[in-house]
Amino acid sequence: MRPEPEPLLIRGARLLDSTAPVDVHLAGGRIAAVGDLPAPPTVEIIDAEGGLLTPAFVEPHFHMDKALTHPNLPPSDHDHPLDAALERTRHVKARYTPERLRDRATTAIRLAVGHGVGTLRAHVDVDPVGGLSALGVMADLRDRHRDLIDIQLVAFPQESIVRDPGALRLLREALTSGADVLGGAPDVEEPQDRLRHLDLLVELAAETGADLDVHCDYSYDPAQRDLEELARRTIDASLAGRVRAGHCCALDAYDETTATEVVEAVLAAGIAVCVCPMGNLLLVGDSPRPPGRGVARLRSLLAHGVTVAAGGDNMNDMWFPFGRLDPAEVAMVTAIAARMWSDRQLRQVFDMVTVNAAHYVGAPAEGMQVGAVADLVLFSATRLSDVLRNAPGRRTTIKRGRIVGGGTSTVWTT
Repeated sequence: MRPEPEPLLIRGARLLDSTAPVDVHLAGGRIAAVGDLPAPPTVEIIDAEGGLLTPAFVEPHFHMDKALTHPNLPPSDHDHPLDAALERTRHVKARYTPERLRDRATTAIRLAVGHGVGTLRAHVDVDPVGGLSALGVMADLRDRHRDLIDIQLVAFPQESIVRDPGALRLLREALTSGADVLGGAPDVEEPQDRLRHLDLLVELAAETGADLDVHCDYSYDPAQRDLEELARRTIDASLAGRVRAGHCCALDAYDETTATEVVEAVLAAGIAVCVCPMGNLLLVGDSPRPPGRGVARLRSLLAHGVTVAAGGDNMNDMWFPFGRLDPAEVAMVTAIAARMWSDRQLRQVFDMVTVNAAHYVGAPAEGMQVGAVADLVLFSATRLSDVLRNAPGRRTTIKRGRIVGGGTSTVWTT
């Protein structure tokens, strides 16, 4: 049982919805009071100096088992980047060792905590290539770091569940061996097998009671309609509210009428969507590059009331050579890809990596109200635009009312 965190008083913090600095009292791992507060006895005091205090970041879509493998990737003969990434993925998985996997994932966790991430959902490959070995390592790291960050594990069938009859058995075993959520990816199947992939996932989710988080419609292809089919199956199987969909790039390729029909089906099924703009902008779509292909018709989804989160997806691996596991960076790229630049729109993209992302993964999403879980980030920056552009300064990560990490960036000149 965790020891009770010591009370903490944050003086002079600026909230996203306030114009004047306020004091925030944390006690028992929650926000106890907000306002002009007297200092309780024996309480630690932090002077925010007018910096922003926000809900903690939530990383809703990340492949932690692949993180930081880029320096050791073999060359590839494939011209298409997706084919090259899949080939390199198999090469890396076949050579996993628990020690190297643990070292890379631990580095990723430290980066996440330092950048202000309070909850992270990690898709972990579960397939005949790697079996359950990566899942076992990730489950151990999840337990070891639970005082710093909440980690959810998705059993992700990167290879296929239709062509390989043993894959479904592995997924079922994963759900009793550490996985929290069932994942899927119909894109990895032959075109004629994509709907069968969805059927098998929905059947397994209904059978086991697991929530479902599916990589959907990765390509910029108007013929891909997996998201719409997933919505129909979600309603038919009475799974409304328990299904999530990531990427959904093809949504940008539809004509307006078709797109509206699909978005309305997603809303009716209670499916939340996670866009992954950084990797998708790099990999999806041929030249001339269609605008917005990395953010799945984001404005339409928001206008219809669909919950939309934004995830980092990959970091320095075979799918994306860049990334810092920093949701502020993800929010900035989301704003650029969706051409969202006003103050109201910047707040929307920030919500996509905080409260919306929390809703996506089923984490507490009460925001900054009294009684909410005290998963917070304190910035020295006073403006949201400075947070999103990673202006030099300081971050302090608070997990359940306890300071657990942070970071400082500086510049110097001669």
